[in-house]
Amino acid sequence: MAKCSFVLLLVLLIPLATLSAQEKVGFVNASQIFEQYSAAREAEETYQREMEELNRQVAEMEKSLQALADTLKYERYLFSEARLKEKQQELERRQQAYLKFRQDAEAKAAQRNEELSKPIIEAIQEATRKVAEQEGFDLVLDSGPGIVVYSKPELDLTDKVLQLLEESRSTSE
Repeated sequence: MAKCSFVLLLVLLIPLATLSAQEKVGFVNASQIFEQYSAAREAEETYQREMEELNRQVAEMEKSLQALADTLKYERYLFSEARLKEKQQELERRQQAYLKFRQDAEAKAAQRNEELSKPIIEAIQEATRKVAEQEGFDLVLDSGPGIVVYSKPELDLTDKVLQLLEESRSTSE
């Protein structure tokens, strides 16, 4: 019986011990910061402008390929056997060039996205760290989809991080 009382006492005291050692946890909504942070919006606009040119080039290549394919499809009976073979080889070469260009364009787009995003992500992380330290938080989570189901509003550091980012940006310009 004494052993049972000791175990019960331990079970009751463990939550009290962990309660006193609780850490202050907060969260930010990184998606919201990306949407509202002026530097992130500018980077997105830059990225979109640069991608418009690549997309225009891809569209031109596609249009040219389609025109050649249509020529082969509808006018194939007008060509000699040798000329038809030549046109088919040209179409294959241009298709290969198109595929290579698209692959290179996709790689370039991913690299450019990384180049534009990296300093913004680093700035957000640094601002989050500063706010967390100023506010005495031990842990800050990203409230991405489904991660934070409920939290007290005062634990949301998103607005404070955004404010610090914008203030830091305006003083550095």
